[in-house]
Amino acid sequence: RSGKLRYSGNVSISINEEVQGRGIGKTLLERIVKLADEELGLIRLELDVCADNIRALALYEMFHFKQEGYLHKAHFSQGKFIDVIIMGRIKENL
Repeated sequence: RSGKLRYSGNVSISINEEVQGRGIGKTLLERIVKLADEELGLIRLELDVCADNIRALALYEMFHFKQEGYLHKAHFSQGKFIDVIIMGRIKENL
């Protein structure tokens, strides 16, 4: 990328419910963070996560993502609106 966003990346991970809890998300995020830090030269990674996804929130916090914003009723799933948390990880803050 060029311009203002060349040092920023957006992360999205989705793990099938049948295989959750096996460390797949952690392995993927480890690889994504390593790629961002060591090969792509990104300073910032960002993501959004449903506020009720406690396991994902804990995983992202383990990798130093911090909550930066809150979107009320931003997603609609299974017949209800769900709040979304915006998270970011700044490499220089580690």
